[in-house]
Amino acid sequence: FKELRHESKLCFLYLSIYPEDYEINAEKLIHLLVAEGFIQEDEEMMMEDMARYYIDELIDRSLVKAERIERGKVMSCKIHDLLRDVIIKKAKELNFVNIYNEKHHSSAICRREVVHHLMNNSYLCDRSVNKRMRSFLYIGERTGFELGFVNTTNLKLKLLRALDMGGLWISSKGYICQTLPDVIGDLIHLRYLGIPDTPVNILPASISNIRFLQTLDASGYY
Repeated sequence: FKELRHESKLCFLYLSIYPEDYEINAEKLIHLLVAEGFIQEDEEMMMEDMARYYIDELIDRSLVKAERIERGKVMSCKIHDLLRDVIIKKAKELNFVNIYNEKHHSSAICRREVVHHLMNNSYLCDRSVNKRMRSFLYIGERTGFELGFVNTTNLKLKLLRALDMGGLWISSKGYICQTLPDVIGDLIHLRYLGIPDTPVNILPASISNIRFLQTLDASGYY
């Protein structure tokens, strides 16, 4: 880890956000790394190409395992269990990310929060306690017709750069939303917005306020 360049260290630490044995979509990971601001612009390479270069470097060093390769390009990867334990420990030391689950609830100071499991299918924490949050990501496996809900009040985090609600059903006052709430337009620093596999099929006009948005993932439908 100490021998890695700064950007590669950040990419490696970022892998701590994923659950155990999770197959990581390389393209999505690249977009998240860019959105988080970990990748610096280069005169010769696009930021996405730089991010892929750092991922390939981690694979070459056997820190990450290439899981699926198509036409010579890594499409998905996994992190070895032992190494995952190491980077989770390091990420905790650096307060790099907070993993929300049944044992560890929301952090009032950590700038990144990842949800792996929803308690009673709901994310009930008061998001107003951490207005410095830079990213909120839901990464989890779902079985059957189990539903996840994220209250629209969770969107009132003005400094967010990355927001991924893939597979979750967004609720407001007890009703399921098929459109993103207008408050999404207040997230003017947002670079990555993920709403894949959700009932959302309408984007509000306020989304035009997000001038720095780089990636909008609205693929699939739950």
